[in-house]
Amino acid sequence: PKNRLLREADIIGGLFDLTPAEARVARAIGQGRKPEQIAREAAVSTETVRAQLKSIFAKTATHHQSELAILINSLG
Repeated sequence: PKNRLLREADIIGGLFDLTPAEARVARAIGQGRKPEQIAREAAVSTETVRAQLKSIFAKTATHHQSELAILINSLG
C-alpha cells in the first residue's frame, strides 16, 4: 500500500501543481489525518504543515481541510 499511496500523491500533485510535500499533506488530509499528526509522521513542525496547507488551499481553490478532503476523495 505504501507504493499506492506514493502514486496517489504523485497524481494529486500533478493535477493541482503541488510540490511532493504538499501532495503528501493533501493525501493525508484526504485520509482524515490532522496537521499535528502529519507533522509528527513527516518529522516537521506543525507550522510547516499549516504553511503547506495554505499553499494547497490556494492551488486547489479550497478553504478548509474538510473541503480539501472531499476534493481529494472525489478523485477516486
